[in-house]
Amino acid sequence: MITQSELAKILGITRTTVARALNGSKSIKPETKERVLKLASELGYEKNYLGSSLAIKEKKVIVALIIKSINEEYSKQLKNGLRDFEEEVKAYGIKIKIIETDINEVDIQIETLNKILEKKIHGLIITPLDKVKIKKILQPLKNEVSIVSVGKQLFEDGVYIDSRYHKSGRIAAEVLGNISKQHKKILIIDGGDDRISSKEYLTGFYEKIIEFNREYVGPISIENLLENKEEVLKYLSDDIGSIYINRFAPEIIEYLKPLSKNKFKFVTNGFNQKIRGLIESGEVVATISEDFYNQGYTAGKRVFELLYKTNLKRPQEYKTKIDVLFKESLD
Repeated sequence: MITQSELAKILGITRTTVARALNGSKSIKPETKERVLKLASELGYEKNYLGSSLAIKEKKVIVALIIKSINEEYSKQLKNGLRDFEEEVKAYGIKIKIIETDINEVDIQIETLNKILEKKIHGLIITPLDKVKIKKILQPLKNEVSIVSVGKQLFEDGVYIDSRYHKSGRIAAEVLGNISKQHKKILIIDGGDDRISSKEYLTGFYEKIIEFNREYVGPISIENLLENKEEVLKYLSDDIGSIYINRFAPEIIEYLKPLSKNKFKFVTNGFNQKIRGLIESGEVVATISEDFYNQGYTAGKRVFELLYKTNLKRPQEYKTKIDVLFKESLD
């Protein structure tokens, strides 16, 4: 990573001048400031927060309002990313208060957000379940609170972490389409909308399967899939060779295990210990999983940048990586 000293050497000026330009000082010539910022942007300079802003005395209150999913790895890894970034900036006295609400409790998340906003906060990281209502609540506070949304974009000009669920669904379809027998159909089960990922998974999967020109059945919508697992059995005709389920996949695959006898091929989205076990046992060929850790870490970093911002222009949307995990690639 380029340093202030290296920028100064390239430009033929002092490091102090470079620092003043990056910090928005008015004591240097505009043309000099423009040269510094232009080169810093071109060379990907990252401001050294700990070296440049320790003099800031006001403590910032940052709250991360995240959701607790049936996939325990989601919130676990998201929190790990947030905590690791918090550790990096502990010299500021920064604390990121993490609050979880259940993925199925939309109203509880809104109530919790309103309670949070009763007190002064400086930064908010949020995974919004009801985008419309939460956007309405936060709209008047955009200029007062630094907001970073994860998984859904709240404001067109706001910062958000793109979890790329739609892309993950497309990749799942590509993998399953390539390993499925050509004379067999793919059964697509819609296990419902969790307001975060499952609908995006399904849309991406469905689009890609159509592009593949593969024969398929569905998407079959089964309400309350966990309570109605037996409904899946109605669609397991002899011409079905593989199955995709956008939500509750590990639970349904385990339910079908005594019946399928490795008759069907499965590819899933997401990752947790159940999915790991199914991959290790050969019941699932692969899973496509988002990098939840870096979603948390990047969210922390971006809200921090908004609070201690430089004059460097940064993109508003950040795409985190996607992993395709087979048995051989498990740690």
